[in-house]
Formats: sequence, structure tokens, C-alpha cells
Amino acid sequence: MFSPRKRQSTAEKDPWSLDRVLLRFSDQDVWTIRDACAGTLIFGDTGSGKTTGSGQEIAKAMLRAGFGGLVLTVKPSETDRWRVYMKACGREDDLIVFSPEGPHRFNFLEYERRRATRGGGSTENLVELFVTVMNAGSSGSGSGTNDAFWDKALRQLLRNMFDALRLGGRELTLDHMRHLLVSAPQSRDEADSDEWKSRSFLFDTLATAAEECVLEADRRTLRLVADYWLDEFAESMDPRTRGNIVSTFTTTADGFMRGELHELFGTEMNITPEETLEGKVIVLDLPEKQFHDLGRIAQLVWKTCWQRAVEEAHRDASSRPVVLWADEAQNFITAREPAFVQTVREQKGCCVYLTQTKSNYLHALGPGQQAAVESFLGVPKTKIFHCNGDPETNEWAQRIISEDWKTRTNHNIAEGDGHKDSKGQKHSLGYSQSREPRIHASVFGGLACGGPPAFRVQAILFQSGRRFVAGEGNTIRLSFDQNRPK
Repeated sequence: MFSPRKRQSTAEKDPWSLDRVLLRFSDQDVWTIRDACAGTLIFGDTGSGKTTGSGQEIAKAMLRAGFGGLVLTVKPSETDRWRVYMKACGREDDLIVFSPEGPHRFNFLEYERRRATRGGGSTENLVELFVTVMNAGSSGSGSGTNDAFWDKALRQLLRNMFDALRLGGRELTLDHMRHLLVSAPQSRDEADSDEWKSRSFLFDTLATAAEECVLEADRRTLRLVADYWLDEFAESMDPRTRGNIVSTFTTTADGFMRGELHELFGTEMNITPEETLEGKVIVLDLPEKQFHDLGRIAQLVWKTCWQRAVEEAHRDASSRPVVLWADEAQNFITAREPAFVQTVREQKGCCVYLTQTKSNYLHALGPGQQAAVESFLGVPKTKIFHCNGDPETNEWAQRIISEDWKTRTNHNIAEGDGHKDSKGQKHSLGYSQSREPRIHASVFGGLACGGPPAFRVQAILFQSGRRFVAGEGNTIRLSFDQNRPK
């Protein structure tokens, strides 16, 4: 039977020790900050109780311990759910809701350029951030070498956009990037014409850079930028290639240059991911069900910037833990997810991903990403399984939980000579050992999902390298009472 941990004194010498207990499964089985930092995956059918069962208990345990964090949303109701959590844990003052109705703004490009941490502000980091955003908004691409070609061409375009704006002293905004691109020459003759020069934002930016660049390194970069725009882009590049690259940029950036998203991401900056390191919990109230693809992409912007901030911050064993919380997580994972979850524990970063099935992640990353998905699924040490009707997920759970030696007793009854019982039958006993699953796949389909009449949610928690006293080897069965006061 699951029970929440008892509140610990705020006078503890080290309130964020890795050994601090967050949850107590039995008198001897606990779940600590160290366990949380090793990552958590939660699986369960729609309606299985994964959000209101184990998800809710883990979220509140982290909030009670003072975690900061970033919360991604898919359903409009999720923001209100976290308002309830924060109030129940006495953390209302630490809640920041990032939404069009609120006062908070995040110009992510300027944020990346201004960052003072290791590597922040470099052109390549800006390129990588924007490629992540653009890939998230892509409906699909080709394969093989063609993919590599378009990726390199897109990165080259972005690199020369960012360097032109930087050297020309322009603020780094999507509006300026678009103006730069649409004012670029389409031929060498146009690039040489006085008429184009008089109206082109790109030319004015390059001319300003030429006047202001003093350092030889900047002047060399400016020559490369000018060669790209005036020669390669204008003359050498196939018009169809140029059109495809421009279209890739504009179709993704367009939604950020108008309406609510422009106001949120293209104006000022009065909030940054680093606030979560000081205990703030930022809930991104841009649910995919309401804002659709743009809401998902906007949250991926935040997630990518947050991941970089956590990875590059100077943190130690006494630092406040932070959590990335993603319900319906298949909407938010990217190809860099495995690399992040492998190392973020060293920064006292925790990741909690909830979804229905294992295959959701493969579908999200696309064909050919099986290895990336398996790498991502293999890293988190805690995996929680609620009721599930998906055979692939249940069979995978059976495999990772592994097997035990089990003794079988064989009892035979036969007619014949020798010692017989009162009925004239001869008995024999035999024993054998075999390797069998600790938990069979069929068990997961029978776990309680909550609701009337019992209002009970069941789950099986697996943790690699663990032997639970009140469990079965590396697993322990949990039960959540939905009627218990929260």
C-alpha cells in the first residue's frame, strides 16, 4: 500500500540532500531525491489513473520538497490542476503561468544571445536552438543524404542571418530575421543594383556592419556573410533550393510573428528559465489542444532553453532540485532527449514523462528513430505501469522487469504396483526450477483504474538496481485512494 512521506522539518541542515525522502512505499521502501533525479517514466491507458494516481503523488512530493520546475501542457485543464497542486503544497507564490493573458514575455532569441553561461550566445547555439524549433514544426522530410543536405543548407542560412544581425547591431528578433530574408537579392544583377541597395534591409544591415566592425575576427566573418548573401544565395544557389529553404523558415516562423505568440516570444523578456533554479514553477499555459502545433512548438522553445539553462548552470549537491514535467510527453520529446536524460541527474534535474504506450514515442520521433527511442526509454531508472491494454507496452514491461528462478512441484497419480493409497492409486512428487517472469504481461491489463465504486488506482513501480523489502525484487505494487484527502 502506498503512503506519502511525512513532512520533514524545514530546519533540516540540508533540505535538498539527495537522500531526502520524497515518498514512502512501506516502512523500509522509500523514494528519494536521488531516485527522482534518475528519471521517471509513467505509462497507462487513458483513464488508468496515471495522472491522478502516481503522477499527482510524485508532483506534490516534489513541490513539498521545494522543487522548481517547468510544466508542459497538452490539455487546457492542466494549468488549473497545477494551481491546485501549488495551493495544496503552500507554494502559490512560486507559481508562474506563462500565457497570453499574463504579463510574462520571453524573447527566446535575445535570451540565447545574452546568456552568460558557458557557450551561451554563440552563433552555433542559436542555430541549434532554431533548428530544433523548426524541426518540431516540420510535417516530415525526406530521408538519407537528402535530409543531410537540407539540414546543412538550413543551418547555413540561419548562421548567416544571425551573424548579419549581430554584426549589424540589430536586435535579434524573428521580425528582423524575416526582413533580412525577404530583402535578400534573388540574382547577382539585383545585388549590384542601386535600386535594391536603397530599399534592402539586408544591404543596410551589411553596410552598418562594415562601418562598425573593428575586430579582425568580426571583419572576416562579415566577408563570409556578404559572400553568402550576395554571391551564393543570390547567384549560385538553384532557385528551387533557395525557395525550399526560405519556405522552411517562413512556414515555421510565421506563427511567431503575429498575434499572441508574437506578443509572448517576439517582444520583451521579463522571465527566464533560470527562475526555476530559484524555486519558481513555470506552467506553460499554451496547451496543444487549444493552440495546436504552434502551442507545441512554443513549449518546445521553452523546453529547449530550459534544458540548456539547467545543463550549463553551476550546481552542486546542495542545489535546489528542478523538474521537467511532461504529461502526454510524446508531444514534446525531440531527438536530443536521450542525451539530456543521460546527464541531467548530475545537475539535480529530474524528468517525469507520462504517456499511454511505448509506441507513442516512436511515432513522435518518426521512422528510423528506433535506436533513439530505445535509448530514451532505457535511461530513467523509475518506471511506473498503470492499467494498460497495449500488448507491446505490457510485454516490454515484462521483459525489463526480468525473470526469477521459480520452483515448480509436479504431482502425478497413476495406477500400478508399489505403495498405494487407500483408493489404490500410486502418487509421485517431482520438483523442477525454471526462469519465469516476475510479473506477466497480462497482469498490467487488470490493474484498478479508479473511479466508483472503490476509487482505487493501482500501479506497479519498477526500479532498476533495486530490491524492495515489501515488493517483488525490483518491483513494488502501489495503490492510490482517490478519496483520500489531498
